[in-house]
Amino acid sequence: MRLPNDDIEKRRLNERGKQILQRKAGKAVRPYREDGYVNLLNKYGTTQDNSEAYNFQREPIIPDMQLTSLYEGNGLFTKIIDTPAEEALKHGFDLNLNSEELDVFVEEALDELEWEEKAATAIKWARLYGGAIIVMLIDDGRGLEEPVDWKNIRSIDELRVYERAIVEPDYTSLYMQDWGGKGTGNRVSKFGQPEFYYVSSIYGSFIVHESRCLVFRNGVLPEQSTNATYRFWGMPEYVRIRRALRETITAHTDSTKLLERSVQAIYSMKGLAQMLSTDDGENNVLKRLQVIDMARGLLNSIAIDSDGENYDFKTFQFSGVKDVIDATCNMLSALTNIPQTILFGRSPAGMNATGDSDFESYYNFVERIQKLMLKRNLRELLDVVFRAGVASGEIAEEPGYKLKFNPLWSLSETERATVEQTKAQTAQIKAQTAQTYVDMQALDPTEVRRRLAADEEFDVEDIITEDDDLLDALMGEPDAVSEAEAAMRNVEEEKQPGGAEQSIQGQPTPPVQTDDTDEPTGVGILVVKDGKILVGTRTDEGTICGPGGHIETGETPEEAAIREAQEEFGITPRELIPITVLTGMPDEYCDSQVFLCTDFDGTISCDGDEIIKAGFLTAEKAAELVEEKPERIFLPFALSVTSLLELLQEPSTEAL
Repeated sequence: MRLPNDDIEKRRLNERGKQILQRKAGKAVRPYREDGYVNLLNKYGTTQDNSEAYNFQREPIIPDMQLTSLYEGNGLFTKIIDTPAEEALKHGFDLNLNSEELDVFVEEALDELEWEEKAATAIKWARLYGGAIIVMLIDDGRGLEEPVDWKNIRSIDELRVYERAIVEPDYTSLYMQDWGGKGTGNRVSKFGQPEFYYVSSIYGSFIVHESRCLVFRNGVLPEQSTNATYRFWGMPEYVRIRRALRETITAHTDSTKLLERSVQAIYSMKGLAQMLSTDDGENNVLKRLQVIDMARGLLNSIAIDSDGENYDFKTFQFSGVKDVIDATCNMLSALTNIPQTILFGRSPAGMNATGDSDFESYYNFVERIQKLMLKRNLRELLDVVFRAGVASGEIAEEPGYKLKFNPLWSLSETERATVEQTKAQTAQIKAQTAQTYVDMQALDPTEVRRRLAADEEFDVEDIITEDDDLLDALMGEPDAVSEAEAAMRNVEEEKQPGGAEQSIQGQPTPPVQTDDTDEPTGVGILVVKDGKILVGTRTDEGTICGPGGHIETGETPEEAAIREAQEEFGITPRELIPITVLTGMPDEYCDSQVFLCTDFDGTISCDGDEIIKAGFLTAEKAAELVEEKPERIFLPFALSVTSLLELLQEPSTEAL
């Protein structure tokens, strides 16, 4: 009888409970593991498995005074705290204001407020203590404990920095709803954040509203953390690096002490133990050792009794000490994200001797500081500065801006010269290539000028392959439509002149295959390369078409097709594949044999007499043009494109 699933689960849990009780009682039981893997040789999965004896404990809370003492007394730790903060600000930022007057206004306003110094200090205290605030002294007619009146900001007078150690959030005044910035000027939600901060400065204590504060936090801790010390703040940097910093300092200190013991003097005396048994003997021994130690030196001599005295040296080996120091330095550098070149002032070693990868990681770390600590606070300060500038009449209105920090990596003069030289050479090659295409009339000079005006640079391939730009060049002015084009617009009657029917959308009907007795008097070629169709603009009508024309006396359709391709586009088809014969068109068009060409010799060059402005269109764009603007397409060419697309959709012609 099979037990229900619930009963099976109850039995399994009972067995598990019995095993736990037996193990606690010291009885050897079969280990219970979810994966079922047990190795008795290396004790894996058993109660004697040492790999499962390790666990992680919460780091002890570091008193603020200890952090302060460490920052004041340990130069290495000071460098760890200060360097990223200074690096995050020294390269500046760009607001993309497009106004020299506004740029000068912002620069002068921030310099007057000493923004760089105050922000760097705030980041330092945030890294040291876990958090800091900058209090903006704003003149808006209200007190510090009141929200900022954004409509009546007259000026901003000063920035004051206070570390977390003397700032206490008001835990009883949390925002219990999302104000959404209404009336406060805040861009982000303040839900769950304190509305007031208590500042206990040496100059006095006061309460300040959060809208007047720029808050800096060193990272983000889980909300479920029960450590009240870090609540609403980040974690001090020392908590993460405490062990690595201690090990690094210990390694350097102990290695220095080893140097003092590198050479140990050994003095031996006959009857030394007997002499030390009396006070006079002990004094004599000490005096003798003092004399010998005083005589030690590079230029001094040591005199000893040849009978009963011996003086020797023992030298210690330091193999492995350097490896230990390097290992501790590597660990500290990894935890702080600061390269050893900056942290210890020594060049990198090993396969990556340039240290470029280390600097790349370091700059990514600094960019995170800019985004997490600086960006939002700087935007809020700039909003106040612009509002105050409008109130004082220094600027006309609050400008829109896009804050972007300048790149942290700056090239040397030699590197910049090399880059500029490479850019100049590339631009010259592009210009020569464009000139070649212009000379062969594959490109129009106006296309190059338009691209240079828009982007200050151009790429020949982009110009050639962009369908929209090519169509603009091929089709010219929309009003320049010939009478022949107007004759193709008869969509309302759903008929072309001469009786050729058209679809409701204005798309030409598919071509009609002639009988064997019908002899075409014209040819057309669809030149396809990389999925694109060769097109050009006719000089007589301004319509778009491909190679084609009348068959002259004595010519075969193939010979006529090759001749027309050479005359109009400057190419020689290698192979012509017949795909259809067009009939039933208006009287002004002749029946035509249509060929497909996928390979040709020569380069595209318009003859200028019949065809101008040639290029390649994607098959999708050509089909779209046939459907949406049939009046701009030479009718036989439109019918040829439609026929080709229908042919390619057949399973038997996928190889084409």
